[in-house]
Amino acid sequence: MPVYEYKCATCGAEFTFLRIKASDEPVCPECKSRQVTKKISSFSCSGGGIFSGGFTSSGSGGC
Repeated sequence: MPVYEYKCATCGAEFTFLRIKASDEPVCPECKSRQVTKKISSFSCSGGGIFSGGFTSSGSGGC
């Protein structure tokens, strides 16, 4: 279930919204307006990093 960040065009509040169904529409928690815009947000993930597929660095500089 994706979490999106929004900004309210009416009051300027910024908030996150958990979209459970595609038909769910965000509403500003401060002023209850539906005049909101989705912000561009970064994401993060945890795990083994970029090279978690078995690649390791031996430090030998080989090809």
